Amino acid sequence: MSDAEKAVKQWMTPFKVGLFVLVATGVLIAFWNFIGQGRFGKDETLLVHAYFQDASGLASQTRVQAAGIAIGEVVDVRLENGRALVLLRLAKKAQSRKDAVLRKRSESILGDFVLDILPGSPQAPLLEDGDEILRVLDAEGIEQIFSSLTKITDDISQVTAALRESLSGAQGTSSLTEIVDNMVKISRSLERMMEDTSGKLEHILSNVDVVSQSLSRIALSEESDIKQIVKNIEGVTRDMRSVMATLNALLSPTQGQESEGVLGVKNSIQKLENSLANIEELTRKVKEGEGTVGKLLADERLGQRLSETLEDIADFTQRLTSLNLEVDVRSEYLFRQGQAKNTFGLRLIPRPDKYYRIELIDDPRGSTSVSYIQQNPPNAGSPAVQKQTVTTDKLKISAEFAKRYSLLTLRFGIIESSGGIGIDLGVPIKFPYSSKWIENALLLRVDAFHFSAENLDYPRLRASLRFSPLEHVYLQVGMDDILNRPNRDLTTNKYLGGRDFFVGGGIYFTDEDLKSLFTLVPTP
Repeated sequence: MSDAEKAVKQWMTPFKVGLFVLVATGVLIAFWNFIGQGRFGKDETLLVHAYFQDASGLASQTRVQAAGIAIGEVVDVRLENGRALVLLRLAKKAQSRKDAVLRKRSESILGDFVLDILPGSPQAPLLEDGDEILRVLDAEGIEQIFSSLTKITDDISQVTAALRESLSGAQGTSSLTEIVDNMVKISRSLERMMEDTSGKLEHILSNVDVVSQSLSRIALSEESDIKQIVKNIEGVTRDMRSVMATLNALLSPTQGQESEGVLGVKNSIQKLENSLANIEELTRKVKEGEGTVGKLLADERLGQRLSETLEDIADFTQRLTSLNLEVDVRSEYLFRQGQAKNTFGLRLIPRPDKYYRIELIDDPRGSTSVSYIQQNPPNAGSPAVQKQTVTTDKLKISAEFAKRYSLLTLRFGIIESSGGIGIDLGVPIKFPYSSKWIENALLLRVDAFHFSAENLDYPRLRASLRFSPLEHVYLQVGMDDILNRPNRDLTTNKYLGGRDFFVGGGIYFTDEDLKSLFTLVPTP
């Protein structure tokens, strides 16, 4: 290798790193300018204002949200006639009304606030440019909260002082010992009681389960309808008894002779009378609260509990069905490694502002573990303690919790089988060829993990820029392990650590996309 080639190789790596830093800085500046302009354009929004007695915690670009979804932001906060004038820019598609309610809510004890808005009743006219939101609710300031906490602390101090006076001295010690002994006796009694009644409780719970299943269908109807049915059955029974008496009179034997037809009719009438007697007995038991249905109608507390149980089941089912699932599959080519890194991920989204991510990663670097072997006695010329580094190829796991704040998302958890944190900055874009906005069309991701890996001098820092030209498809470029120098295994020439450029892409789709796809699949 000539001197010129060596010189070019020495400055090529710093040049690449510097070029990447410049490009990332330019992209970050462009993101920041985009954020500074606000997500809500003037053509799609209207400018309104409201007065607050206390505007602490409110500033320019403070979120205005309805039902947890951002629909606007604060434009300016100024003082006017001793009150705080807050200018708001709201999205027109939110259709806020003139009777809307604006409430300042604290997000944390650190003093961060957001504005929640209830759009108002459908009968009220829509807000227009320059209108004032009259119904404003101020949240308590942080000083009032700390003042309340101070009062609570004083009350707790007085209670503890009274307890100290009561339990001090020999008499207090004796009382405390007696209390402890009594508690021990009570706990033993409860333990024996639970052992004696555990079988009975299991039997009772099984019966309750059967009863609840049987009555769940009945509980769907109104109690008044069931009572009306019982009354109608009683009326029918009386009418049938009257008809039976008339038939008996008509079918009475004449001159001591009865035909076979008359006997058959009389037998049928007798069976019908027996059936009516059974129906009457059943309606009496229901009316008096006997049996399963009767207890349900007579015991209001049992009916209330059954109603609450059904409401809890409905609420749980609603939360379960509102959970969105996103599947992500991507592949990245690492230039120094000369191999591809493949990832399969699931994103569970219970709400728009948070999600849970689970990933399986096939990393060509593998997992490196370090162990120390002590030889006793040591070999000649060898140290007593030897360090052994083992690299194995196995799947890595990521499990993260993410919380979203407007365009910024914070993540923490397990990243590639190691504790780590991450931050995302995503910008939605509406392309000319698309009719809707693509969420996170530009996404800058930064991850930091492997804080205590022995084969790395510094934590593993990874930065990537993702671009989605189409919905469900994205391209990605970035640098992995930015802080560490390149490190290879001298024996296998395997790349173990150090900065490495990568490019790649992937696809993502949700459960709703799968449902839409299944409707297009032909069926026999």
